[in-house]
Amino acid sequence: MKDDIKATPLTHSGSSEKLEKLMISEAAPFHIREAFKTIRTNLLFTLATKESKTFVVASAMPDEGKSTTAANLSVVLAQTGAQVLLMDCDFRKPSVHRLFKLSIDKGLTSILCGIDKIEEALNENVVPNLDIITAGPMSPNPSELLGSSRMAELLAIVQKAYDYVVIDASPINIVSDAIIVSKQTAGIVLVSRQGQSKHDQLKKAIESCEFARVNILGLVLNESKSANSHYYGYRYNQHK
Repeated sequence: MKDDIKATPLTHSGSSEKLEKLMISEAAPFHIREAFKTIRTNLLFTLATKESKTFVVASAMPDEGKSTTAANLSVVLAQTGAQVLLMDCDFRKPSVHRLFKLSIDKGLTSILCGIDKIEEALNENVVPNLDIITAGPMSPNPSELLGSSRMAELLAIVQKAYDYVVIDASPINIVSDAIIVSKQTAGIVLVSRQGQSKHDQLKKAIESCEFARVNILGLVLNESKSANSHYYGYRYNQHK
């Protein structure tokens, strides 16, 4: 474990309608907006020491809130005026397109297969300063695509074009996709859900990252119930 950065305070669910309600906007509750700004600040301090400003957001298991966390982190990073790209690399169960109501006809898989050019699959200024590449059409070989030379070339291109690149990846304990992609970035932000995530599952995910020598940038605990308040939120800790 590495030195602690702190911790901060939403609720996650699988339905598209409920997912949309979790997105950061002016209508979102104040404590939720502030929680993500705090996480953003902590993450920026962590990334300041890294060469790459690209990072992966993943969880140990499904339904722990990683996609909404990746999406909201992308939004608050874009609010600083930085140019941000969010890429959906969860080819097994993509949801970024649902969160932002985008088409999935063109996306990362069609770029990696050589069907579409980056500019053809890019959704520009979905919110100010935030571009998005959805997962694209379903692929029969997700791990091979993510570990391909084309993916490495794509990451090299987008890292030069954007200040920050945020990658939503599949759960670590289910498939190796997140580990494969993380090795080409600054590291991974792990997301867990209070009351659902199991200690053993999180421990296994951390061990998988450490075995693969993937840098763990921090841990986001969502649906964290504060002892002195009546709301749910997010907490963030840096992993060392």
